[in-house]
Amino acid sequence: MATLKKLMTLLSKEGLLEQRADIIKEWTCGRTTSAKELTPAEITAMCFVLEKDSQETLDKKRKRVIAAIFGLFNKMNKPATIEYVKGIACRAAKVDSFNKISSTRLDSLYNAFLTAKKDLEYSKRLVEGYIFEQTNYN
Repeated sequence: MATLKKLMTLLSKEGLLEQRADIIKEWTCGRTTSAKELTPAEITAMCFVLEKDSQETLDKKRKRVIAAIFGLFNKMNKPATIEYVKGIACRAAKVDSFNKISSTRLDSLYNAFLTAKKDLEYSKRLVEGYIFEQTNYN
């Protein structure tokens, strides 16, 4: 059985504390906007839905990180396996299991690997420009 504290924690993790009253009003069909007036069954049901949504969000973030790392290796023309990519993500996050990487850390890893890929593309264009310039001088 879920508690009110757990519900508030889940709402906070999802960034929904500001909309809490509206969510509760919608969930109770207009009966109340106060979390304290929720029945234990309503609290349990809301927690179940929020946890499910949270897990789906984490799965999407994990897939995005994997895709970003694969994209970086693709730009470098290096083959990589899923185990190798997950290992890189774990080392970057300083955890021992890919599924233990937190949501915020997944976001930062995704952005870091996208930035690395963009930097690689930029440096490649820069080097190609210098090579083209040198061939025109000779």
